[in-house]
Amino acid sequence: MSTEMTASDDSEDESVTRTTIKVDDAVWRRVRSEAIREDKKVSEQLEAILREYFEIDADDA
Repeated sequence: MSTEMTASDDSEDESVTRTTIKVDDAVWRRVRSEAIREDKKVSEQLEAILREYFEIDADDA
């Protein structure tokens, strides 16, 4: 897996990092389908998955 990270230019939230990753197609389809089913953006779904995995509360950000 390779990543590319840059600081966000989004003025609404200074604490967000934009990144590019490569993942297996099956993993991408699963995350994307769950995001659609839960009416979320894929980035929101991935953040939720990572927060759960690393046991990070939204308040800890």
